[in-house]
Amino acid sequence: MSDRLATLVEQLAGGAIVPLAEAEWIAVAGGFPTRDIVPTGLAGEILLVRRPLPGGKKQAWALVEQPETGKRVIRPFARQDEARALIAERLAAYERMWDG
Repeated sequence: MSDRLATLVEQLAGGAIVPLAEAEWIAVAGGFPTRDIVPTGLAGEILLVRRPLPGGKKQAWALVEQPETGKRVIRPFARQDEARALIAERLAAYERMWDG
């Protein structure tokens, strides 16, 4: 595991929401197997990924969002249903934006 990936794993394990440049995400993305890709229609795609935990323990979940071009944000979750609930909230908000 690279030093940057190890640092990122620790930050997420501590509950941090971590902003990254697109290039930095690409460099660490291999450590986060994608389970679902959700197009938003407004803010790129939301990726539902598995995230490693420190010490090689069981994996947890995270969402990778694209708040603006060239940027990513990783949000940690302990459970998949929590992550999917935020996806649903995001999609509902984007739908309301389309409706005016």
